[in-house]
Amino acid sequence: MLQDITERLQAEAAIRRSEEQLRKTTNALPVLIAYIDAEECYRFNNRAYEDWLGVPYESLEGQSLATALGPEIYGTIQPYLRQALDGQSVTFEVEFPGSDSPYRWVSVSYQPDIHDGRVRGCFAMTQDISDHKAADQLKNEFVSVVSHELRTPLTSIHGALKLLTTGQLGQLQPQGQELLEIALSNTERLTRLINDVLDLERIESGRIKMIKVQCQVAEVLQKAAQAMMPMAQTHGVTVQVLPIDTYIYADPDHIEQTLTNLLSNAIKYSPRGEIVVLKAVDHPQQVVFKVVDHGRGIPENKLETIFERFQQVDASDTRKHGGTGLGLAICREIVQHHKGRIWVTSVHGEGSTFCFSLPKTFT
Repeated sequence: MLQDITERLQAEAAIRRSEEQLRKTTNALPVLIAYIDAEECYRFNNRAYEDWLGVPYESLEGQSLATALGPEIYGTIQPYLRQALDGQSVTFEVEFPGSDSPYRWVSVSYQPDIHDGRVRGCFAMTQDISDHKAADQLKNEFVSVVSHELRTPLTSIHGALKLLTTGQLGQLQPQGQELLEIALSNTERLTRLINDVLDLERIESGRIKMIKVQCQVAEVLQKAAQAMMPMAQTHGVTVQVLPIDTYIYADPDHIEQTLTNLLSNAIKYSPRGEIVVLKAVDHPQQVVFKVVDHGRGIPENKLETIFERFQQVDASDTRKHGGTGLGLAICREIVQHHKGRIWVTSVHGEGSTFCFSLPKTFT
């Protein structure tokens, strides 16, 4: 009996020493680290929370996130937190009000704590990325200015080359005609790149406003499919639409742009004779759009980075298919401006399914 008590006391002392060491280590880190239980209550916080929230970090233990963070922040993170407590790893970026500034950009990561098939809680890490975002904004502004300056002379060059191809200024030798067509093709690709850069910068900066109205999902799907029909016919691919009878609140033009971007990729990378499926799935609070292809698929290590700027599965894609590497980045920005989420599932060598969710009510 005495031995059992001694062993229990020794075990408790070891746990306390371990917790003290963990707290000492995490308190030295410039990131917010916490453990959240299955009831959405804090069970551990490091000292960075005190700087962020302006309250003693020890006082947060046992508090619910709704109480500790307030309705604005909690309402933003709650959908992601629920995903983590359902067993999914989640990473996202969001603006939060800070204690010493109106808003800060942060990167938040939730990792579920799973034991014996049951989620006991999740580990949370939040990092201030405001400086990184500010540097990104300066870079975007620079790229935008350069792109604007390039657009005017490029338009003149393209017009001159186009005029030469008509033969109105005299016929060229076959080799000269071939070189002219190469130059024209490259100016068109550069024009697409500049237009995509400018589109992305305008969306990110908020200079393009999303005008959200009630949209019929079936109509949005049909319009996107019709817009891509000529391209599908050229590539020998069939686009199959599976409409549903429901509505979303969204900017229809930008959602159609997102769908046509996804369809364009699916068509380009599908073998002749294949079917690309465009469909939507109705959920209580949201609608999930899906573009399904049976192309070569995407390696697992590219599933996240493919939505970044100038990212493609293979460096040769730009040369072979004429893409700019910005289409998926534009899609992501549009979806995020609608408070939605975009992702892809894929089996390498078998095909990919690009999905994005949009809320059914105004946000």
